[in-house]
Amino acid sequence: MSNFGQFLDANQTFYESIDIDLNNMKKNNNIIKALKICELFKHLPEHDLENIANKAKMRQFFPDEVIVWQGNPSDSLFLVTNGIVAIKRIISETEEQVLNYLMPGNTFGEIGILENKPRSATVAALSDVDVVVIRRQDFIALLYELPSIAIELAKMLGRYLVDSNRRRSRGNTNVKLILLFDVFGSLGATSFGVSLARLIQQRTKQKTVYTEYPVPQKLIADLHISRKEKIYNHPAGFDILLSQEDRSMNDKVKTTMMLDGLINEYENIIITLNENIDEDHDGNVDQDIAMMLDYAKQIIMFSPPEPSVWGHLEDIQKKLRKRIRTNETNIFTLINHCSEEYKDAVFPHHVDFQVPFLPVFPPLRDMHAKDMVIPTPLLDVFTVLTDRLERTNNIALYIPTTVDVDKQIDTTQYVNKTLAFFGERFGGATSKEAQGVWNSDQVGLVGETVHIVNSYVTQMDLTNYLDEIIEYVKKMKVELSQEAMALEVNQKLTLI
Repeated sequence: MSNFGQFLDANQTFYESIDIDLNNMKKNNNIIKALKICELFKHLPEHDLENIANKAKMRQFFPDEVIVWQGNPSDSLFLVTNGIVAIKRIISETEEQVLNYLMPGNTFGEIGILENKPRSATVAALSDVDVVVIRRQDFIALLYELPSIAIELAKMLGRYLVDSNRRRSRGNTNVKLILLFDVFGSLGATSFGVSLARLIQQRTKQKTVYTEYPVPQKLIADLHISRKEKIYNHPAGFDILLSQEDRSMNDKVKTTMMLDGLINEYENIIITLNENIDEDHDGNVDQDIAMMLDYAKQIIMFSPPEPSVWGHLEDIQKKLRKRIRTNETNIFTLINHCSEEYKDAVFPHHVDFQVPFLPVFPPLRDMHAKDMVIPTPLLDVFTVLTDRLERTNNIALYIPTTVDVDKQIDTTQYVNKTLAFFGERFGGATSKEAQGVWNSDQVGLVGETVHIVNSYVTQMDLTNYLDEIIEYVKKMKVELSQEAMALEVNQKLTLI
């Protein structure tokens, strides 16, 4: 071979090695990006993420393709990076039960790896799915090398156990706990809570109770209730729980007993918290508050219409979101113009509810009347809250206004069609416009207006209809000549 031929062969080998390195680098970057959104790995430093990426693989699955079969060995941990997977229990050749759906950032297979037992469920792709795969021996080694992963895994398994015990203790009771955070004090949370309890009981015809933490002293005084009463039966049909002093019992035990008693007795529980959510140096909050957050279906934060408090409100929301199950608990912010000094105040930030100054709102001592009329602004808020009690899951479809990548088109008919589709299945839907950009493989960055059709749904409806929604999105993707359609479930975005 001539020197020139040897030179060409050497250069070809050189460039092939560069291509391989670049491909490996791209693969590792994608894996690292996925690890950073996963509870097990997101706290790790960059060099540890790189080491994990070197041991992991990326795999892709098509719709309806089985990722793992129940009964097979638990030989790998899977991390979903895109798409939606269904966890199923196959009961017979013709019957299967959907146990759960997993979104980007969720993992599966970790329990089987720890127990070294066959897989207890089948996992199948509901859409196009990308996963990161870590072999069992590599994952076990990581637990020894990086104890922080083992700690996060222990927390995860602890949450599974708590959820299981909670479901077992509740039986079939669908308890709904609403927490009112009177963040800044004296903002009308007590009057709001009593009125809300009244309306929920009237609309649901279910047993409803209102109380305050740590003690409802002001409530007792304003309603002229005897301290000897443990439960006050309000003339409007709901109950008020009065805290009882018991010096012989630990405070934490009293709170646990109180919650257990309420959960076993009532379907609807409203509690006003007269304490702030403060963290200690380890990032922990008051155990009683943490316990209540674990059961909460709704959290309503009260605030005055003062722009200076916005940073504090955002900080509290961050603390709360770390401690709730986002697919089970909704957090709302309510600005209350509760006194005349706030009558004309303007709050510049987006919040869920703003209640105007209500000069005719009756004082607490006059709320005994059965025929008391709740002012319309409050009634509107209560109606939304009552409707959303069961609808703790959120699903949103992003409908573009371009076809064939960057050609403008009027997609109003698809928005209306989707509103009807969601409305028929979930009882209602809304739409809004937003500006977005996305990266096309053909032409690069594309900017456009998108329509977001949104619906709040129950867990049962999400389980029953999610596969149907994905089929609907696939059909729309073809009709609109899209490379992909964006679907968001519980604030987790996936591309179909």
